[in-house]
Amino acid sequence: MQPIFTMQYGEFAVADYLSKKIKGTSVFIPASAQEKGIDLLLYRYDNNCNKTNTIQVKMSRTYYNDKEDSGYPFYLWFNKFPVQQNANWYILVGIYAKHSDDVQNAGAKSTKWDTIMLAFTNKEMSLFMSEVKQKKDPTKDDRMFGFGFDSSKAIFQTRGWPEIRDMSRYLIENRIDEITHSFI
Repeated sequence: MQPIFTMQYGEFAVADYLSKKIKGTSVFIPASAQEKGIDLLLYRYDNNCNKTNTIQVKMSRTYYNDKEDSGYPFYLWFNKFPVQQNANWYILVGIYAKHSDDVQNAGAKSTKWDTIMLAFTNKEMSLFMSEVKQKKDPTKDDRMFGFGFDSSKAIFQTRGWPEIRDMSRYLIENRIDEITHSFI
């Protein structure tokens, strides 16, 4: 009997996205799920030289909030985590259901799933983690951080920072050129 290999959806989503967006690369998955700091290896053979990017993936379920005064219909929540030095990139992933405007009359077929991803370099993730603080007392660390969004084009940090801040520049589609040119 052949062993069955499964992977987390977040890792699959990142591997699928990167393999489609960065031509001439391959995505490798470590055989051990216990590999610290490396969930994916992005590989390119270029000018007789092997080049790689190591990627750590963190995933959050997406929480839907239908209260009109809540700010955003979708929220991601992450526990604060230690940044591993062997990861070149950190990709934060959320999957969410995009509802049609008329969900009651459209039925289940109207729901479409989408994925939102934020990409941070190791240095950016280290700085980000060091800045995760409580809103009510910014001198104290928060154990969690979160983001709110209403589309895949804009996302805002809503927890772990004294006020709401725009994090849209970290959306993976805004970072794909940097990832493409960051091979070691």
